[in-house]
Amino acid sequence: MKNQFRIIILGEKEIRLLSRILIILNRRNLKTSHINVSNNNENINNIHIDLECKEEQLFKIKKFIEKLIGIIHVYYYKLENQNSRHTSCKKMNLPLATTY
Repeated sequence: MKNQFRIIILGEKEIRLLSRILIILNRRNLKTSHINVSNNNENINNIHIDLECKEEQLFKIKKFIEKLIGIIHVYYYKLENQNSRHTSCKKMNLPLATTY
């Protein structure tokens, strides 16, 4: 049974690192629903990827990603509902700015 997982990858700031990770996922024919890359420091990138796969596949992918040069650490967890990415943001009612 396929589940939704989120993988958080801490890696060095390299342009080719994200492309090597996506090649690994593409060779396994995995469905990615969301990819986000952000910078914590000047030298560290955070990569968030939402996957739909089996848990056994996730363990294999994690091992392949950890073997790449430039990866610091790989975390993962199971997403409970499919729209958890959208419900994580808090909605706020802000008044419109008007000019006089």
